[in-house]
Amino acid sequence: MERLTLSVPAMYADHHVLAVRQVLSRLSGVDNVEASSVLKAVRLNYDPTRVTPQAIADALQAAGYGAKEDVFGMPPKHQDEHSAWNTLIQRITNTNQLDLEMSGDFRKY
Repeated sequence: MERLTLSVPAMYADHHVLAVRQVLSRLSGVDNVEASSVLKAVRLNYDPTRVTPQAIADALQAAGYGAKEDVFGMPPKHQDEHSAWNTLIQRITNTNQLDLEMSGDFRKY
């Protein structure tokens, strides 16, 4: 058995993971299918005497999940590591007294 890792960009939800696993599990010679919608990747074992990596990629393509060979488990790279999205900022909020007065069982709309 050999190990194959594929990037599957169209796999972004749990139902896609189930569909990809179902497609790949039906192939003769494929075993131990691991799919992740977070990483958009699938990793599996396959028997090279029974199935080729191209046949695996073709099966995914036919199911609507185009795949390419990739590294499993690599987090996405950010364009700018020092952007505001990647820094911790202390946020202070003040509650408006009118919001408190209008909340609860006796809303004053």
